Amino acid sequence: MKIYFYLGVGIIITLIVTLFGYSVYLNNRGENQIAERMSNHHLPLTGVKVQERSLMPVVELDLVNLYSKDMTDVMALENGRVIQLFVEKNSQVAKGSPIIELVDEDIPLKIRQADSDIFEAEAQLVKARNTYNRYSQLLESSAISLEKFDEAEAAYKAAQARLANYEAQREQLLVRQSREIINSPIDGEILSLYQTVGAYVKAGTPVALVGDFSHLNFTSTLKDIYTKHLYVGREFDLTIREGEGLQKSYGAKISSGNLGEDQVFRAKVEKITPDLSEPASIRQVVWSIDNRVGLLEPGAYSKLCLQSNLPHKCLTVPVGAFINENKTQVAVMDEDGRLAIRSVEIGVTDGKYVEVKSGLQAGDIVITSDTEGIEEGTQIDIVLEDN
Repeated sequence: MKIYFYLGVGIIITLIVTLFGYSVYLNNRGENQIAERMSNHHLPLTGVKVQERSLMPVVELDLVNLYSKDMTDVMALENGRVIQLFVEKNSQVAKGSPIIELVDEDIPLKIRQADSDIFEAEAQLVKARNTYNRYSQLLESSAISLEKFDEAEAAYKAAQARLANYEAQREQLLVRQSREIINSPIDGEILSLYQTVGAYVKAGTPVALVGDFSHLNFTSTLKDIYTKHLYVGREFDLTIREGEGLQKSYGAKISSGNLGEDQVFRAKVEKITPDLSEPASIRQVVWSIDNRVGLLEPGAYSKLCLQSNLPHKCLTVPVGAFINENKTQVAVMDEDGRLAIRSVEIGVTDGKYVEVKSGLQAGDIVITSDTEGIEEGTQIDIVLEDN
């Protein structure tokens, strides 16, 4: 009996070992088959060929501050209360034309007091002059002493000085009174009126902002990849997406022709610092905007777009081909049909395509579909998009 028992146990163990070994064999064979299939699998992706095209370069600026080179605050030169406004906001003024009238009620009183002082001084001068003339005659006949004559002469000169002083005070009051009419120091447009009728202002207080806003300026800092294509006098089309000034003319007399955010302005390069002849990675550019339509005011504006009107021929790839935020890498299909990563140097852009200065050649295929999670060396099939 024991022999049959041990024989049965041995058979069972042999079967178990055989089954386990066979399962291991099948598992390894399956993994090898999967690996072989994966190695032979071509992942389908979309891409485009790198090619040369003509770009109209675009420069986008997040925020700029527009200013006028010919702009000034109009200051009150005297204390006073505003009694009249001669202009409105956004109205045009000529140099020397009135803007605001003030009144200082003390000045007329002081002028009347000065008139009274002058009248009294004139009377004293007449008396002193008569005394001086009489003493002059008496001195010739030795009827008075020289001391008496000197006193009369001194009194006469003092009366003259007193009258001149009162007349000067009156003249000064008249000048102050004339300053109650505040005139524009330049030709231009009234951008702001700081005071209203009834307000009391002190000398030195700004009452209005006036300037010539037919041309406005702003300064931008650009990388040399953009500035190397610039020169003083080059013009661009400028559009502005956000800024309070874009809304101003809807409620003003110059609303005709206002296209709002669709308005295209002409921007011209005025100055580049440092000069293009000097090596620099970043340069400061001063721009001038033709604002004769009167839509823009000095102030902050955001989301500006400068569009070149001169084509730039270069090697390009679509903006969406870059796989990193800094736009320094693209995924390509190499000569063996595998995915590879290339580092590139970029130049200008038109918002849709980007210039590639190095790292790619015409005819290379860059991948435009998502490659996240796909390792380099993966076999790929490319469906070329229209480019």
